[in-house]
Amino acid sequence: MNKIVAMDDIMPLIREQMQNNGAVSFTPRGSSMLPMLRNNKDTVTLCRAEFPLKKYDLPLYVRDNGHYVLHRVVGVEENCYVMRGDNQFLDEPGIRDEQIIGIVHSFTRKNKTYDCKSPKYMLYCRIWVNTAGLRKYFRILRRIAGKIKRRILRIFQ
Repeated sequence: MNKIVAMDDIMPLIREQMQNNGAVSFTPRGSSMLPMLRNNKDTVTLCRAEFPLKKYDLPLYVRDNGHYVLHRVVGVEENCYVMRGDNQFLDEPGIRDEQIIGIVHSFTRKNKTYDCKSPKYMLYCRIWVNTAGLRKYFRILRRIAGKIKRRILRIFQ
């Protein structure tokens, strides 16, 4: 039986599992990690993070405003990390070790589990993170093309 529960309600249990080297699986919400994680469909398995985190790790962390976020490490600085969702183009700098709750060990999509240390997954991470600028311009061009298409279709109606 699946039940939708607020992160604040289950966070004490998740933290306890992380302290005891356990694992926790849950279905994330939101679109910031598309295309890798789909809203309310895919499942992630979280385990205890080993510090310092490495580039391309996928931690669950809590922002200073109390929001829980699952984003990828795109940069490692002296005392903090730079994070970004796969479906986003703005970096979020300044995430500290104490904000990290756990790290995604694997994820499940359509009953198939993917290990976050596999070579195929790491290749995906490298390509996706390093093409963010290019993907941003493709998104802009796609939006412009859609507007042009809609204007042309309006003319012929």
